[in-house]
Amino acid sequence: MRTICGLAVLASCVGVGVVGAADEPRADDLIAAVQKKLRDAVARAGPSVATVVVSRSEHYPKPEKPDAPGKLGGFDLKEFVRANPTTERTRLGLSLDLSDARGIAEHGCAGGVVIDAEGYVLTPYHVIDGATKVYVFLPGGTGSYADIHAADARADLAVLKLIAPPQKLQAVAFADVRVGRPADKGATVYPGKLCVLLTNPYSSTFGLQQATAGFGSVTNTRYKPKEFDTVGVARRATEYTSLLEYDIKPNAGMTGGVLLNLDGELIGLTNAAAVAWGNEIGPGYAVPATASFRRIVDVLRRGEEVEYGFLGVTLNDGARPRVVVGALSPGGPAERAGLALGDHITHVNGNPVEDFHDLLTHVGSAFAGSKVKVTLSRFGRVRDADVTLSKFRHDMPSIASVRPEPVFGLRVDFEDLQTRGAPAGVDSWVTVREVVPNTPAAAKFKALGDNPARWMVTHIDGKPATTPAAFYAAAKGRDKVKLTLLDSTEPNPRPRELTLP
Repeated sequence: MRTICGLAVLASCVGVGVVGAADEPRADDLIAAVQKKLRDAVARAGPSVATVVVSRSEHYPKPEKPDAPGKLGGFDLKEFVRANPTTERTRLGLSLDLSDARGIAEHGCAGGVVIDAEGYVLTPYHVIDGATKVYVFLPGGTGSYADIHAADARADLAVLKLIAPPQKLQAVAFADVRVGRPADKGATVYPGKLCVLLTNPYSSTFGLQQATAGFGSVTNTRYKPKEFDTVGVARRATEYTSLLEYDIKPNAGMTGGVLLNLDGELIGLTNAAAVAWGNEIGPGYAVPATASFRRIVDVLRRGEEVEYGFLGVTLNDGARPRVVVGALSPGGPAERAGLALGDHITHVNGNPVEDFHDLLTHVGSAFAGSKVKVTLSRFGRVRDADVTLSKFRHDMPSIASVRPEPVFGLRVDFEDLQTRGAPAGVDSWVTVREVVPNTPAAAKFKALGDNPARWMVTHIDGKPATTPAAFYAAAKGRDKVKLTLLDSTEPNPRPRELTLP
């Protein structure tokens, strides 16, 4: 009787009708209904589950374009051996051929998931960090070598582009993920939420077959406690965003696994690097596929750099757990928008801000150059401030295969408010990011010194250079451009003009 009642509850959770009170629900019917729900979820998402194999060997032929970020290329075993047909060369070639699943044991593997039928696969960044070759296996025995289309170490996410994508790829569907507690209104993922884990690990006995499915629940939502600090600290997202803890044991520790709801929609990407358990066997953890997560994935799918938003505040440590402004970056976005010391930040774009983690998440994923509505409370008075975010700068690695076309060899970036501050009387500018060698810009900036990164561009043809996008738009189609520059190393910089080409 207890088993039947438990099944009845489970059936109601997955949308299965239960017979009226006059009739005892039959256990067989409930089990069959639940099994069908699970089978349908696996059938929907299973074809999207990938196995990612990575080599970091230095023995591969050098890529055709060594300076192209993420362009790893494929590997032709026959061509490799033909260059030097010896037994030793053949053995080496066989060990380098990632398309042979029998070599996975030597290289190791992780998970991934198809997010676009054109051949784009999502996996954690730490899986492909330092890779010299990547191969992606898909259900049904198909696969392809892959380039790193875009990647971001801070989010610990990477999008791979299959070089020869199989036909009729199936992309996973994303769920509407709002993490909370069971009693939280509007939460869609919470402790007790039923879920399915799909992975496709390699077995020396069975090789690679169809995805392995496990059924269980989200047991908790976790945060790593951190001290309050300046908004935009260079941390991995797994250190300040929520993590989904789950109790599904088969392959629970495989990174890049696909955590689904019972509709077969992605609710999280498993991440074995999120929590260090040492030799202890702990539960599995996944990064939830929230709106912030999906925005970052969208940027990577386009092949672009993730440019995190920067608010320019330091929090009042003595006001915890409330998020209260303790200091402002001079000339920064918050100061420009009128935020003041003692302001209590309660919401960003309508999202509640209850702690430092929330602020990092909502500001960072809003992206540089975007405008956010920050709701503030002070002495009982509530007001909104529209803040145009700057760019948070960090030293974590990233890859972007799609970059702006340089202007006569010049690429620019957002203003640097973390290390330089705003010069007196200057409201906006862009910084020199890159000067391509052997271009007009290289020659002109060489005449100004050996460090082009010190220059700030305030105007282009007399128009304010407010953002990189505005700079490139103003230069598009022009035969020549006149730049107004300031030297950031001077205490009181004087304007200089430079014409390109």
